[in-house]
Amino acid sequence: MPALRASLALALTLSLTGCGDDPPAAEGGQGAAQPGAAQQTAPTVQLDATVLALPDAGPPPDAAAPPSPFITGKGKLDEGEAVATALKKHGLTSRDVANIVAALDGKYDFRRARPGATYQVVRRRSDGALTRFRFEHGPLDIFEVTADDEGNLTGRAVEVETRTEVIDRGAVIESSLYNAMQEAGEDPGLVALVVDVFAWDIDFFKQTRKGDTFKVVTEKVYAGDEFIHYGRILAAEYSGEVGSFKVFWFAPSGDDARGEYYLEDGRSARKSFLATPLKFTRVSSGFGSRRHPTLGYTKKHNGVDYAAPTGTPVWAMASGKVTWAGRKGPNGILIRIDHQNGLQSAYAHLNGIAKGVKRGSYVQQKQIIGYVGTTGRSTGPHLHFGVKRRGKWINPTSLKMTRGRPVARKHRKAFKAMVAERTGRLAAIKLKPDAAEAVQAPAPQPEPTGDPATP
Repeated sequence: MPALRASLALALTLSLTGCGDDPPAAEGGQGAAQPGAAQQTAPTVQLDATVLALPDAGPPPDAAAPPSPFITGKGKLDEGEAVATALKKHGLTSRDVANIVAALDGKYDFRRARPGATYQVVRRRSDGALTRFRFEHGPLDIFEVTADDEGNLTGRAVEVETRTEVIDRGAVIESSLYNAMQEAGEDPGLVALVVDVFAWDIDFFKQTRKGDTFKVVTEKVYAGDEFIHYGRILAAEYSGEVGSFKVFWFAPSGDDARGEYYLEDGRSARKSFLATPLKFTRVSSGFGSRRHPTLGYTKKHNGVDYAAPTGTPVWAMASGKVTWAGRKGPNGILIRIDHQNGLQSAYAHLNGIAKGVKRGSYVQQKQIIGYVGTTGRSTGPHLHFGVKRRGKWINPTSLKMTRGRPVARKHRKAFKAMVAERTGRLAAIKLKPDAAEAVQAPAPQPEPTGDPATP
């Protein structure tokens, strides 16, 4: 223990008597001063001393703090970098990496890891043993591995607290739905959700016009103050040359598993077939005779070509059984699906097939079955979409569609109350025009086309 420093407090009291005038003589001469005798009292000095203890001043200012018993490393995955490679930069061995993977088995597959994912490694300084590992695939996908006293690792998914807000937005389209959404102050990611809820009625890539309007009531999910993603669209309205449409999300008795989108009158928004089998497309070649772009002669085109970026998700137009999923000659990677009523759909030139989709499997309407590509006889990324009725190719855009089941009678009262409330919210939304028409549009690019061979 360092020695206590002390201060000495002195209390000094001086009592002085006999200073100044002589004392008066006694009456009758008694008590008169004798020659040579002192006539005043000496001053009295009283000394009190108190020792006060002061706080410990601590170690000398130049003393170094002891090193932490742990070594911490942090990083971010680079483009093309494997997780194992990144972790070895921080002193982990191949065995450490294998143990981390095993600890998170069934919770996270490191093959999903993408550039930008962050990680933290904590090791014991004395022997380099791993004590803690944290991996953030995204704001809500966080995983941790910790070691017990024996060094055994346990992995878990970290629960992230989120909150959901409901917002109202709307805009006038001057150039595109994408630009209008940005002008409304929202992330363009909301465009995909709007396209989804109207997918049974509107082909946004053929039917969008300047002056069309949209309004939407939707959920936004946050972690703290950070926006994470959009939740469910609760109500939406689209008006324009194509017509006026409103859709509402309704879950009977609050059971989201039974929720569906319905029209204002209670009919199902869902139809027997989708208007288009993918998002963000434009028709690059229609159904019928055409001059083939690679073969150089006129031949019937048994489908519709939708130009779209490589990797764009492709939906099943309706529920059914997969009868082919793989490569097939000039069609490249092809998927065929049998549906009810003698219909069959075909999706050609794919870049890849979605997980779980294989010959003999069953898929649901709007399920992602594959991704746009340019495999087979093709001049650029696009989807060749074909439909057969009882063995004969037909124009997919000519299909007559029927709607799904309406709201059940016992839930009509609750449905009408919900529609009244959300219709009021839609009506109150102020529209904001986008400003994209002032920006010069880029030069048009050649439309990719594909092989017209019968899938």
